[in-house]
Amino acid sequence: MNHDLVTLEHLTATGLDTSALRALVTDVACPAHALEPFARNGYARLRDLDSPRLEDELRALEGQHARFIAQTRELWTPEFAHTGDKLYNWSRRWEYPYCAWNLRRQSPGRVLDAGSGVTFFPYVIANAGWRVSCADLNPRFTPMFETANRLTGRDVAYRVSPIERLDWPDATFDAVMCVSVLEHAPRRVDAMDEFARVLKPGGRLVLTMDVSLSRDCDVLFEDVAVILAQLERRFEPEYPLDLHRPTDLLTTERMLAGERWRLSWRAHPNPLRRWLSRLRNGPDFHTLAVLGTTWRKRG
Repeated sequence: MNHDLVTLEHLTATGLDTSALRALVTDVACPAHALEPFARNGYARLRDLDSPRLEDELRALEGQHARFIAQTRELWTPEFAHTGDKLYNWSRRWEYPYCAWNLRRQSPGRVLDAGSGVTFFPYVIANAGWRVSCADLNPRFTPMFETANRLTGRDVAYRVSPIERLDWPDATFDAVMCVSVLEHAPRRVDAMDEFARVLKPGGRLVLTMDVSLSRDCDVLFEDVAVILAQLERRFEPEYPLDLHRPTDLLTTERMLAGERWRLSWRAHPNPLRRWLSRLRNGPDFHTLAVLGTTWRKRG
């Protein structure tokens, strides 16, 4: 794909009168952050997936993802409920680049991956110079992290800890990231206070969540509104909040047409897993969008 730009200067050099075009560009000028797929507090969009910035970010992540899976292949057995391949997921291919890009806006320090699961992503962040701690509810993850650390040569810490009651002292971390976890946390609003508590003043919070457009599962827009109101009490938004839902939203429904394989809970080959998913989520398809926001703790 050729991403070369034709600028107004190029057109002027051809002898064309560009005065009207310049006036139009001035009238519709937008802030620089609107041109970045990740410099946004708002919804993921389909057009983001075609942006050179996201393509570059995703390509870099895919390389590290493959190396991590190769190093830790022994972890990914049929007995473990989750696949090691996370970048196939309909939303993670936007969420992980969003988080990585926004974490790079500050110098590395201590970072918490809240509700981490076991994935390649904390190890990517560790490779960038961060001291990474992970929190989740499953004690089975402890030996998995120990194995992953041994195989990769990294030292990613793991604790069994709910995100609503984090097992760390006040002002421990320079950053907290939480990737599509809130929809699984019943006391999700309480987690906002916990994120603020464990962050240092000026610390960065990078947060993504699924939002139910079909209004038949967590998180509803009403929940989003409460979460954002709680965040605004403790944090400053890194970018202007934009909750507009344009026609090109990245949603699960758009995956049905040609990329059903990205919808993990609908396409799992194990019949028992499919049955459990239907039992948990109901028989109907859920239309979800994904919202990404970045914040600074008030100091």
